Amino acid sequence: VITGFLGSGKTTLVNYILKANHGYRIAVILNDFGAELGVEKMLVQQGGIDGDNESRTVVEDWVELNNGCVCCTVKGSLVQTIEGLLEKRKEMGEKFDYILLETTGLADPGPVARELWVDDELVEEDGAVLDSITTLVDASNIEKQIKESQEATLQVAYADTILLNKSDLVCEDDLERIKRTLSTINAEAEVIVTSRSKVDLDLVLNQGTVTGGGRGRKPVLGDFAAAPPSAVLASGGGFWAKGVEKYAPEANKVHNPDIRTICVATSGYLDYATFQDWLEDLLWERRNDDDGPDVLRAKGLLYTRGSDRRRVLQAVREVYEITDGPVETNPTEVMNKLVFIGRNLDENNLANGLRSCASS
Repeated sequence: VITGFLGSGKTTLVNYILKANHGYRIAVILNDFGAELGVEKMLVQQGGIDGDNESRTVVEDWVELNNGCVCCTVKGSLVQTIEGLLEKRKEMGEKFDYILLETTGLADPGPVARELWVDDELVEEDGAVLDSITTLVDASNIEKQIKESQEATLQVAYADTILLNKSDLVCEDDLERIKRTLSTINAEAEVIVTSRSKVDLDLVLNQGTVTGGGRGRKPVLGDFAAAPPSAVLASGGGFWAKGVEKYAPEANKVHNPDIRTICVATSGYLDYATFQDWLEDLLWERRNDDDGPDVLRAKGLLYTRGSDRRRVLQAVREVYEITDGPVETNPTEVMNKLVFIGRNLDENNLANGLRSCASS
């Protein structure tokens, strides 16, 4: 899924991907308001068909959705469109390597990601799985957009990779400040500085960060979540977060209603059933409370009693999946690590909740 606020460079990125000599067969679904008039399609095809086009990218089977905002009709048209693409390719004896969905600039990518993840027919053999979410941001406007638009902030929060685009329009000091702002919202996303949406495609394709089943390039946790501070390690657990100076199990409450990243950890094996009950209460019930936690993305690495495999958690809003990782023989460190991105997150409650799942 490629998302980003209006003018961030999404169409330019699609153009770049289609023209790059990468050898993949790619189908692109355009979901912007311009699609109704064919504007987006013409912009992309000008380079992809009339240009050099030495790659094997499939460009003759473009699909336009004329409904404007994908969030409003995702259940009725997006999944059907993807299924139609897969069926058409199957009839021709070919398969797409990737399907790129470009969302409208005003879209909240959460409902899109959730629908693509849970649709059973899409994940059948030779089907499609949600690989990752790439968000483009306009370096010259993103700070203002975050302040004024909830959608811009949500697009950053859901991202697995953030392309800090149009970097040539701001100075180096501004870039560093913007990086800090983005990492406060989403400390797990990899931030890549780009100009004119040009990026190494290995950083965008085949990431496996949502439902990769171990086939993607990226590890489950990024550098920030994978390395708890020494105070957390020494005490056997706790929390750490961007913008919080004190890392300890009994830290003062620093509850913040803004979207940001919170990491929690606890040592020892968990009781799997207890952990599921706690997670489902957090994702399904407590989000409905007044000022309750609204988890947008969650992921983690878990050790559960009775299993020789480290388990992997992935969640998009209320939909979650726990899968088995590789077998670990006598792990040297049994430390469960979770990362939450969302609103109204209470660090102590999250840390204490995870600790309460420890197996007795």
